Amino acid sequence: MTIYDQFASAYQRGPYLRFSQHLVESVLPDYLTEIGVKPSHLLDMACGEGSLAVGMAKLGYQVTGIDQSQRMIDLAKERASKENVDVSFFVEDIRSLSYQEEFSLVTCFFDSLNYLLTIRDLQEAFKGAYRALQPGGFFIFDMNTIYGLAVDWMREETYIQNEAQDFIEIHRQSYDYENQIATMEVTVFSQQGILWERMDETHRERGYPIADIQFLLNETGFVITGMYGNLKNRTEVQTTSPRVWFTARKPG
Repeated sequence: MTIYDQFASAYQRGPYLRFSQHLVESVLPDYLTEIGVKPSHLLDMACGEGSLAVGMAKLGYQVTGIDQSQRMIDLAKERASKENVDVSFFVEDIRSLSYQEEFSLVTCFFDSLNYLLTIRDLQEAFKGAYRALQPGGFFIFDMNTIYGLAVDWMREETYIQNEAQDFIEIHRQSYDYENQIATMEVTVFSQQGILWERMDETHRERGYPIADIQFLLNETGFVITGMYGNLKNRTEVQTTSPRVWFTARKPG
């Protein structure tokens, strides 16, 4: 069972969807207009429960979404059906994509790439995005920075992330400074009739030096056209930026 298969239902009840909704409503379309990109076909890598993919489809984009979690893809298909939009969703690993020059825009958001814990895996994801893009296409993604994981995540090591009358979600976090890996232990208690069911899932994210990310993108063949600490405001990356946003173009 992959991560998020158990957590998927709890994920839908948490605050996580706001990230994608904010991107769709007030960030990504404006940014694409600003840089003069009018994608005909979008690939959303690690699409999760489909909120961004469905949101972009509602704006008129042709969208394909992929995720390694079958449960997340099931929820994404349900969302698309409910919203009455046509989105193609598939269970796939972002490290082994087989698409060849099919998309004019590839996205990967909400620190999904931090879940790749080795340089090789990260580069394989970059290579897959590169192959999937048509010449001249763009790859836009975000990642948690080392500061974001080592400092921001550790401000509260244990906390209640979400709760309702029949549900509570608890996070416990730690950081391995030697390997730059943050670990988040997620525990969810949900009421099932008169009983309560417990679910535990372990999530790990690696922080990469920004210079390493730049090197891997260039090594893959991308031309980096934008790097921000905040995509909405187009601010520069600072040493205390918890997240970094990249825009990279495939030459052609």
